[in-house]
Amino acid sequence: MNTAINSNKPDINFICPAMNEGLGIVGFLQALDKQLSPLAKQYTFTVIVIDDGSTDNTAQQVQSYSPDCFALTLCQLTRNFGKEAAIQAGLMHYPAAASIILDTDLQHPLHLIPEMLQHWQAGVLVVEAVKVSRGKEPFWYAWASKVFYKAMQVTGGLALEGQSDYKLLDAKVVQALLDLPERIRFFRGLVQWSGFKSEVLPFEVAARHAGESSWGWLHLLRYSIRNLTAFTSLPLYIITLVGTLMLLFSGLLGVHTLYQWAMGFAVTGFTTVILLLLFIGSMLLVSLGIIGLYVARIYEETKARPLYLVASEWHSKPAVNKTKAG
Repeated sequence: MNTAINSNKPDINFICPAMNEGLGIVGFLQALDKQLSPLAKQYTFTVIVIDDGSTDNTAQQVQSYSPDCFALTLCQLTRNFGKEAAIQAGLMHYPAAASIILDTDLQHPLHLIPEMLQHWQAGVLVVEAVKVSRGKEPFWYAWASKVFYKAMQVTGGLALEGQSDYKLLDAKVVQALLDLPERIRFFRGLVQWSGFKSEVLPFEVAARHAGESSWGWLHLLRYSIRNLTAFTSLPLYIITLVGTLMLLFSGLLGVHTLYQWAMGFAVTGFTTVILLLLFIGSMLLVSLGIIGLYVARIYEETKARPLYLVASEWHSKPAVNKTKAG
């Protein structure tokens, strides 16, 4: 059985990235309070909201809430660094016996938390919530996500279909992730790559409690390219393969052309030449673009800038510790 870090009860942290969730953050905290209340005698809970550069009243709404059965911490980043950086900030700055990564829009079902904790107490180091239904989302978003996960499986060997950031991680797993040296991180991929013993819990994505998602198509495209290039070098090998095939094709075409010249036939086919030039030129530009993406990743890694900067922290104690302790 896992042991607590600072008390007789195991410490459980909830790492909750949030950006412009002011409309629904209080409802989320209320629902979490209700869900955790029956478990408060067994565990010490801390909910850490990582405010990832919100421009609305997310921080004020968090500070206005008085929790009943968990301690509440607000960590405000100086600007929007992205969800991956927010998760990293939560895991790095707030150690616990186990950490649960949880979205604040209530699309991650809270009723899975007791089952997650049961598996963890039984010795499972990673408990992953996997989507069996994506809920109500645009067709293009579901299609793009499917393409992305298929590309990750083909290029990186990771079966991430249906995966989410909703996971419980033992402190041993968290430390292993923090010890990884790369700065461009893909949380879901790294957890699966680590290979720790895991348990899968299926869930259906619920509708957002309030507000709208900040993930547009451009954000999704950038996220996909970033993670593909950060997690696999297969596109570079594909470029080499395509170049080799083009070399063989050019050699065969050259032999054919010389044969026609030797037999006295007029050399024709300007349309073919133009098409070949267009094709080869396009392939060269695409190849240079892919190589450029990897060079950009190397450049970002070598700069070694911090993944995030913390602007401020705020803490609230749970009412249960004041009135129901012991």
